[in-house]
Amino acid sequence: MFPAYAFLLLLAMPGAAQKTLWFPKPVQPAAYRPPMKPLTRLGDLKAKHWGNTNWSELVIDDGNTKAWVISASPGSRVARHLFPDSPAWWVVQEGRIRFEVEYPENQWQVIEARKGSYVFVPERHLHSLEVIGDAPAIRLEVQLAAATPVWEKRPEGVDNSEIEYVPVRLSTGENRDDIPRAGGKPDRIHVNIEDLEAAHRGQSAWSEPSMRKNRVRGNFIYGHEKDNPKREPGYRGHFHADFAEFWIVVRGRLRWIMEGIDKPLIAGEGDIVYAPPNTFHIPEFLGPGPACRLTSSTYPGANHIFDAR
Repeated sequence: MFPAYAFLLLLAMPGAAQKTLWFPKPVQPAAYRPPMKPLTRLGDLKAKHWGNTNWSELVIDDGNTKAWVISASPGSRVARHLFPDSPAWWVVQEGRIRFEVEYPENQWQVIEARKGSYVFVPERHLHSLEVIGDAPAIRLEVQLAAATPVWEKRPEGVDNSEIEYVPVRLSTGENRDDIPRAGGKPDRIHVNIEDLEAAHRGQSAWSEPSMRKNRVRGNFIYGHEKDNPKREPGYRGHFHADFAEFWIVVRGRLRWIMEGIDKPLIAGEGDIVYAPPNTFHIPEFLGPGPACRLTSSTYPGANHIFDAR
């Protein structure tokens, strides 16, 4: 029987057929290879760098994805660049950041992002960012593992004997071989959790795609503790065969039951939770208020593998 607890997953997998097959799952749960760990608390990173406004922590580097938590002081800038074959996305955890994104090509969008904002830039599109306001800003920044930035202008003041900047030609703008957004709609470049809450006003629980591209997939999944269906005895959740999944909490608090971890992981806003491949996991809403997680994986049609019931 398909587990009732997976109802929110079904929102992203309409009409998914199921077969019972045999999977060669290792007996020992997957190990966490640094810098990955089950739970990265934003508060711990801030405490580690107390007194500094400019710092960066690599939190995911697993061969599929690289992700950093980055703090930057007001006025800090990242100049215009693009990734030839990798999208990039951010979640603003604190402060305010102005993004400029060339989307569509030759048209610039200026995005005033704040805490709870999600910003997405498809591959081949120039973009830049600047911390604005009078307070530092902290962001989660995510790319594919082998992404190489290509700069609009030759970087100045770089002293690296192993790198030379050479002029190149490459395709920019829309990648027509990429996965199109459902219904032919343009990619969602920016949304804040407050915008999503307003759009779903009156709904206690909902799920909405954030990104679907050649090598990335994400969803906003929102609800309250009362929306957690009762878990059946022995239910372990699901796992993914060939890739990890991670989440950032953008609203409220959530609980993860993770294979190989003795106690549930409790995560709050700005915290990051990571599940290696082949690791059963169950995310649950926690507490009296609303909660929302932004999921991320590296396959647009990601499969979910459950125990046969």
